[in-house]
Amino acid sequence: MYSSVDVIWTLVGTALVFFMQAGFALCEAGMTRAKNTGNILMKNLMDFCIGTPVYWFIGFGIMFGGSGRCGDRWSGLP
Repeated sequence: MYSSVDVIWTLVGTALVFFMQAGFALCEAGMTRAKNTGNILMKNLMDFCIGTPVYWFIGFGIMFGGSGRCGDRWSGLP
């Protein structure tokens, strides 16, 4: 079972990381030439799009993994 404090903390941490990604994208885009801004923003978007499923599959299982089989314990699958 998950406690409500664990779920709330995970959601707060997720929101902070989401806004951190957006801030880092704007900071990095501001430090490059205008012609490279699209590439920098796409790189940061791909970082988020790849990092989210990797966290869900590995990180969530490490944080809240059960004591079942290896696949159940290490992945976010129900």
